[in-house]
Amino acid sequence: MEKIAKIISYCFQPLIMPTFGLLIFFNSSSYINYAIPKELKDAAIILVAMSTLVVPVIITLLLLNRGYISSLEMPSRKERILPYGFTIAFYIFTICMLKQASIPPLVVDFMVGALSSVIFAFFINLTWKISAHMTGIGGLLGALVSTTILLEVDLISYIILAIFVSGLVASSRLILKAHTPLQLLAGFFLGITCQVIAIYF
Repeated sequence: MEKIAKIISYCFQPLIMPTFGLLIFFNSSSYINYAIPKELKDAAIILVAMSTLVVPVIITLLLLNRGYISSLEMPSRKERILPYGFTIAFYIFTICMLKQASIPPLVVDFMVGALSSVIFAFFINLTWKISAHMTGIGGLLGALVSTTILLEVDLISYIILAIFVSGLVASSRLILKAHTPLQLLAGFFLGITCQVIAIYF
């Protein structure tokens, strides 16, 4: 069970959620899919994947190699400070780049929501360990629900899938004893709240 839990945790780590979100938006029946050419969509996905997933993962591996963190799980709150700091910086860079392109505002709002959740999680982690995994999947779910209501577009299949994955991730983190139920719930609702506010306001 622990091996399966670790696989689920790695497959649905929080860094991958912005890329998942963009892939869903750009393959939906909303205006987001049709408002920009395929080349620009591909460029946006590559940008987000590189700056919010690939580069942060490389930096985390370098920190692990240098001994700044003890493992990829980063069990202590102090170990998460540097990875969070680099992640925040790259999120800001990504948002600035997206704003310069002809990207629909909702996509930028989605990234702002993701950035907000990372910032809040960073400060919370200074005194209390909150689940970054649940913050990520909660943010994706919040963005999907908000977009469905705001644009009146059918994303129900993705919403159901996100709820299912949320349960898998939460169970996996509990099996690995990485978080308490309260830390998981706090992360989940932090992600949802940040995306709802960013997309609606």
